[in-house]
Amino acid sequence: MTVLVKRGRALIMLAGALLLLPTERAWAQSVDGGVEAASDEVRAGISWSGARASVSADGRLDLGPLDASVRVAALRGAARHGGADAVADVAAGRDWALGAVTLRTEVVGHLFAGAAQRMDFAELVLGARYGLGPLRVAATAWFAPRQSTIGGDNLHLRVGADAGLPGLPLTVLASVGYSTGSGSDPRAARLRPGGDYADWKLGAEYTRWPLTFGLDYVGNSIAPERIRVTPFADAGGVRDRVVARVRLAF
Repeated sequence: MTVLVKRGRALIMLAGALLLLPTERAWAQSVDGGVEAASDEVRAGISWSGARASVSADGRLDLGPLDASVRVAALRGAARHGGADAVADVAAGRDWALGAVTLRTEVVGHLFAGAAQRMDFAELVLGARYGLGPLRVAATAWFAPRQSTIGGDNLHLRVGADAGLPGLPLTVLASVGYSTGSGSDPRAARLRPGGDYADWKLGAEYTRWPLTFGLDYVGNSIAPERIRVTPFADAGGVRDRVVARVRLAF
């Protein structure tokens, strides 16, 4: 397993190095960010904040064809991540235009603060998106190579769409996802509390810049009897729920 962990880390480091190769346009093109408050920090249909409210801040820097971003979110001592107080998602990526379709490649590191043990892990991301008028559709895969902190490897697939309503500052959105992977370590329950599962989200956003108000219904196919008996599963964070959020952009 040690060899596999080292190979996974080496792959992530190599991908990051390729993304960050210098280019003749390697200077900042734009900077943007924002702060957000939400009734729950939900990812892939499960709560990352112990089913409690969370605040976050994010920033994104364009560097010609490359970009870098960071998002920090409060986790409120969630059991899923070993009692971590917060997580920082640090990413580097690039878009590739292929006609009407845009491909996205990215490396993401999830760094946890305040956990009782090391909880950090990394993912490789590959996505594609297409826009037609107010409609946008996207498909994305997040792959975490085998790492001891997540008890194995993990793959999350997601397809979604959103559309702005003509003449209104409203956007409706919907997505479905599926998580699968391998590993029998108790920490595998962090990302797959009951093994492989599907999840979904239906939502709407109202935007009057710089404010965006959102309301989402999120759910998953995880049956209570399938949840592993381990603190990392955080059974209270897998129920269907409605998430309210407000974001201030700058």
